[in-house]
Amino acid sequence: MKKPTCGILDFGFRENGLNSLLKLDDVINSASAAEQLGFSRYWISEHHFSQKSLAWSNPQAVLPILASSTKKIRVGIAGILLNLYSPYHIATFFKMLNNIYGNRIDLGIANGKPSKQAIRYSTGQDELDKIAGFEEKLTALLHYLRDEEDLYRNGEGVVVPPYKGHVPDVWALSSSAYRSRDRIINLKINLSRSICHEYAEQGFAKEQLLELREGYFAANGFYPKTNLVVGFICDKTMQKARQTAEKFKSAGPYLNLVGCPNYFQEKIAEYQELYGVDEFILYNYSVDSRERNLAMRLIGKAVLAA
Repeated sequence: MKKPTCGILDFGFRENGLNSLLKLDDVINSASAAEQLGFSRYWISEHHFSQKSLAWSNPQAVLPILASSTKKIRVGIAGILLNLYSPYHIATFFKMLNNIYGNRIDLGIANGKPSKQAIRYSTGQDELDKIAGFEEKLTALLHYLRDEEDLYRNGEGVVVPPYKGHVPDVWALSSSAYRSRDRIINLKINLSRSICHEYAEQGFAKEQLLELREGYFAANGFYPKTNLVVGFICDKTMQKARQTAEKFKSAGPYLNLVGCPNYFQEKIAEYQELYGVDEFILYNYSVDSRERNLAMRLIGKAVLAA
């Protein structure tokens, strides 16, 4: 069995008492530590919540800071709420950033629906066409990123700099192993499946994932990248981990793994077999900075360095 790799998903949530900039500072330090510990990716999310100390809402301002604070780890956004933005602007931003930072920028795309106020302020509309509008914008985004010659010739000389530069990896974020199957195959993008988001499907769905991979290969001549997003709490002992997890009872089945390092080593190997993926993106439910940093060190030693 292939040794699993693990990345981090960070919403920027931290303990009460920290303002936005202090939370952001902790995220930056966490990304640097993740790189040193051997994690594969560090992803941040986009959320528009009514919190005065929210670390960020639009993560595009934060991404260059993370990229500048690291050297090798892949960094990205999981995911951009594409319905709020111009696909052309997203393409120009991410392509340039990817080439500045050594082709290690990930562009995750989400079809989420934020508050009515965020929709109105971002788009000037009261509602979004969540399905048709998203599909059109995603297709346009990939056109701007990939079809340079056509864009230049038929778009009256439009260039998305740098010309012939590296295009960032594009990921479809989904709570299902097969709901986005056709989109992923037809658009030649990668799949990040979450089992820790609300309404996420909890079944292993390994056969569906293998079917997607083979269908993707048959259509495109290569396999997609896939990973699984898992919610967790990790501490030195099972007892400590369970005590912390008590604070997040409302998460229910979406808090997927709770335990000590040995438990994580066993469960990640088990999940690798049951879900059919080699990479995991770990979302820590804890908002305590000390607990979060300790968990990264414990998992880094038990899973990544084993």
